[in-house]
Amino acid sequence: MMIRLFDMAVSALILVLASPFIAGGLLLSALSIGLPPVFISRRRGRYGKPFRHFKIKTMLPGIPVGRAYMEQERLNRVGRLIRRFHVDELLEFLLVLSGKMSVVGPRPLPNRFLARFDTARRDTVPPGITCLAQLTLLRKGFLAGPEQIFLDNVYVGKRSMHYNLRIIFATIRVVMRPGRQITDTAYNDYRRSL
Repeated sequence: MMIRLFDMAVSALILVLASPFIAGGLLLSALSIGLPPVFISRRRGRYGKPFRHFKIKTMLPGIPVGRAYMEQERLNRVGRLIRRFHVDELLEFLLVLSGKMSVVGPRPLPNRFLARFDTARRDTVPPGITCLAQLTLLRKGFLAGPEQIFLDNVYVGKRSMHYNLRIIFATIRVVMRPGRQITDTAYNDYRRSL
C-alpha cells in the first residue's frame, strides 16, 4: 500500500514538473521522426496480463531486430538526444499513475522476449520504470536475457519501500553520471544471432 501511494505521489509530481520536457520531446519526435510521436506496444504486466505501453518515439521506421537498445542504426540525432536524457520514458509515469506500472519493478517487456524464460516470480509484481536489471544495463551497456530475469527475481525477493528508494537513488546517480553507452556492437551481433 505504501509503495502504491508513493508511486502515485511521485508520478503526479514528475508529470507536472516534466510537462515542458514531455511536450518538447513529443514535438521534436513528430518533426524529426514522424507521426504519431508516441510508440505504443503491448507489454507483459503483473500476473502476465498484457497492457498498452507507450513512450515517446525515438526510432525511425524499420524492421525490429530485437531489443530496442540494440537498434542504434534506427536512431537519428533527435532520437539519440531524447534517449540520452531519458525524456522518452517520462510518459511511463502516466502508466504508473494509472496503476499499470510502478516506479520500481521489472521492466515491461514483450511476451515474445519473455516466452523463453520462467517469469512466474517476476510476474507477481508490477513492471517498473527502473530496477536492478535496468541499473545493470545503464552501467554495463548491455544485458543478457537470463541475467535480466535473474536480477528481476532478486528484486522481487527484496522488494520493499526502503529497497525501492535505494534503487531510485542509484538510478539517478547513474543517469546523472553516465558511464558506458548502450552501443556494444559485439553484444548486438550476438543478440541478432539468437
